[in-house]
Amino acid sequence: MRSKTEFLVTTWVQHPTSTLLEWVAHHKALGATRVHLFYAQKQGAMPAFIAALENAGAVTASPLVYDTLENAEHIRNAALRSAELEAQDTKGFGLFLAQDEYLVLHKHDTVQDMMAALKGAHVVTAPRVQLAMGKARDHVAGPLLDRAYDRVVTPAGPKDWRSIVRLGLWSKRLPGYPTGTATIKTVKWLNGAGGAMPKPWANMTWQTHKDATPEDLVSIAWIPAPSVETLLLRATYVIPAKGQPMFEDLTPILDSRNGALHPVAMFDRSAAARAENLEHLLSEDTIATADDIQRADEADRVGSLANSHALWGAALDHLGDVFATAEPEEPEPAVEKTAQTDAEDSPPAPYKEHSSAPDEFARVVTDPPAAWFAEIYPGGDRQGFYKRLEGHAIVHIERDPNTLIVSFDSISNVHDLAYGRAPWAYKYVRDRGFSHLSVIARRKDWYRDPQLHQELQALADQGFFAKYKKVVMTGTSMGGFAALVFSTLAPGCTVLAYSPQTTLDPALVPWEERFKVGQAQDWTLPFADGNTGSVGAAKVYVMYDPFFTPDKRHIERLKSANIIPLKAWLAGHYTAVFVRRGNLIKAMFDMVIDDTFTLSGYYKMLRDRRRLMWYRNALEERARATGHNKLADGITRAFRRNRRKHAQEES
Repeated sequence: MRSKTEFLVTTWVQHPTSTLLEWVAHHKALGATRVHLFYAQKQGAMPAFIAALENAGAVTASPLVYDTLENAEHIRNAALRSAELEAQDTKGFGLFLAQDEYLVLHKHDTVQDMMAALKGAHVVTAPRVQLAMGKARDHVAGPLLDRAYDRVVTPAGPKDWRSIVRLGLWSKRLPGYPTGTATIKTVKWLNGAGGAMPKPWANMTWQTHKDATPEDLVSIAWIPAPSVETLLLRATYVIPAKGQPMFEDLTPILDSRNGALHPVAMFDRSAAARAENLEHLLSEDTIATADDIQRADEADRVGSLANSHALWGAALDHLGDVFATAEPEEPEPAVEKTAQTDAEDSPPAPYKEHSSAPDEFARVVTDPPAAWFAEIYPGGDRQGFYKRLEGHAIVHIERDPNTLIVSFDSISNVHDLAYGRAPWAYKYVRDRGFSHLSVIARRKDWYRDPQLHQELQALADQGFFAKYKKVVMTGTSMGGFAALVFSTLAPGCTVLAYSPQTTLDPALVPWEERFKVGQAQDWTLPFADGNTGSVGAAKVYVMYDPFFTPDKRHIERLKSANIIPLKAWLAGHYTAVFVRRGNLIKAMFDMVIDDTFTLSGYYKMLRDRRRLMWYRNALEERARATGHNKLADGITRAFRRNRRKHAQEES
């Protein structure tokens, strides 16, 4: 007979999907006596699917107020609210999960059974493992867990844990573990194998410790992309276009399909109990109706977005080579061509057919041209050129005879096939009236391309860069690397590089493990090392987060006297995004270009980062990770005071 001990499972639901019903059934099968869902208050009324579950008594639910489009912030706020629920009872256990995460018990039928076997454990911290479905492309609505999955072999990271906690001991938690001071002096904190965790309550260095990663007893299965279309559907459901994930945010999930995969059967143990719970839920007419509506809605949205949404097209293009290697399907019977089939086969907008034109010019783009093209096309107001290479393109727009900005794409732009694609920093350079040379990337090759090298060297040899009084080369990450190495083409130029790599040559940076595609390029070609390549520049400004070790090690390789390191604490690898969110990036660029930049002025401006939610969250996490829980508790209060003060000053 199942124990009546309380087991509270909470989660944040960005938007209910057709997998939600099985998610509830799965956790009830593992002993959940209460499932509580937090949903976005900005959705207005409670989503119909969640309302049907609550009305049937399957879940409880409440809205969650938020003021940001960042999903990580929603999850964090939901975890804090979950801790408040967990603190209201003292008998039983609580677990917070993010959407698409599933608890897996490897040796017990229920959490109550497992915790009883562990004899008084207060916390069990389970590692999270990522699951994928190989090369699955098409979205399939409904249950997931009976399908065939692969485990993606990836190293554990600081956010790859979820914790089962005894109720009533903590009033605060982050998504991965409880924080603050427990109500008892001695805490029994175990890992996913039931062994002792290495000092989790005082020092979060356990996050990289081998003793924190076993999963023999319990783990968390994360299924972010059961298919490519499912991932895209969730990314585009209710989020306004400007808040939807950038393509580079989805790329690691998509790329994981190409990694090492191992088959898993971790859901088999709970299959019968899960099926029983699912059948019971669907026996409620209101739930069954809501489930049917949800599935139909997903099918409609997939059909409407698949051929029109930019993110959709970019993702499918990114994985084109993956699907090209899939098992071939049976060919469809030949169909005699008719006017109807011709119409169905015709290319979608933005193309228009011109039957009187030669075949190679029959499709004419009818979208508005890119803004940069409008400047230099035959009827435009500027001189310039556009040259398409195999893996790159070069755009030049002549505006100011004295100042040239040279920008390089980062990997986030690589798969953007939109007609309106703009060069990196285009709007800023145009608005300031500077001349612009942009290198647009179509491959993640870190500009290891002899054809591109030849074209840029030819420009330098023709005196193209030398004719300007001021040349500034800029970019972020891969583009920051390019700004460093190609500065040799314009001796005396200025470089502004955000989170740059100095090289990906394995012989020079054997410790760099992030960019396998880049490391596989030809590093015997010229323009290969920013350390030696940037020595001829007048000034080299490099922005980085000194707490982010991989970027810090690259900056430490830069030995020339012209290097000016700019620290951006807690920005991670996204320093350009960080200063843009803080409305600092344009002012920084202005000062670099007109030679008024000073370190004191920069760090004075950087203090405005205290208004960013991003900074607050990162600061709090670091405080807890280094054992300063009391300091972390005060950060939120200080952050709110600072925002109120700023609002009053502006009013």
